[in-house]
Amino acid sequence: MFQKRLSLVLALWIAAALASVAIAQQDPNTSADASARAKQAAPGEGVSVGAAVAPGKLHRVSRPGLYGMSEPPVGSAYGIVDNRLIRFDPESGKVLSIIRQVDEVLD
Repeated sequence: MFQKRLSLVLALWIAAALASVAIAQQDPNTSADASARAKQAAPGEGVSVGAAVAPGKLHRVSRPGLYGMSEPPVGSAYGIVDNRLIRFDPESGKVLSIIRQVDEVLD
């Protein structure tokens, strides 16, 4: 019985080792983060860090808690542009960071 258990443990260990090698050698275009890369805007589309946002495209977030955010740092504000939650400089209108995709405006 001990020998059967040892054989089973050894077989499971070998299977796990082979699976990890197969995953490590996986084509990066088929990896889990490929779908995340596909969701990102292509270059030249949407908003980008450092770019000024047109006031007509910007929805300024008045209740950041609805998006799981705390109050923005001093000198910045949250907004939504092209279905993306961003942090921007209210004086210059420049995008400071792109936080994440949002499905809808909540406030």
